[in-house]
Amino acid sequence: MANYIKLQWSNSCDLGGIYYQGGFSNKLYFDTNIGKPEYVEEIEEEYNGNGVLISTFQRLVKVYKFEVVVPEYVADALKLMQLHDTITLTFLNNQYNGAIRNIKADVNWEDITDDCMATVTISFQQDDQVVKTNCCVNL
Repeated sequence: MANYIKLQWSNSCDLGGIYYQGGFSNKLYFDTNIGKPEYVEEIEEEYNGNGVLISTFQRLVKVYKFEVVVPEYVADALKLMQLHDTITLTFLNNQYNGAIRNIKADVNWEDITDDCMATVTISFQQDDQVVKTNCCVNL
């Protein structure tokens, strides 16, 4: 089987007219690959008593993305997916299966095929972030 991405999401409470209390879970499969990650750096700085700017907090986060071309009803589902509290991604023929967070679905209506299809860019994070503060924390 070729590489695929499976997105599966559900919610702890009913949401958007969908009855989740009975154990319902959404699943979509896409024949696509995850692109190279982007690195997002967050830095908080303050001036010390000598007027020198020092970093008080730093975080490095990897953001992954993939694109799919879908009809409007799937674009609607992917936008609604962002509001759910449990989202998992399976990739590389079940070699990776884990929770993802900070999901964003950007819908772009382009002239693909008679305006009935959209390019949706899904970006997400995993739990691979590095945080540095002024307090030293050893493993």
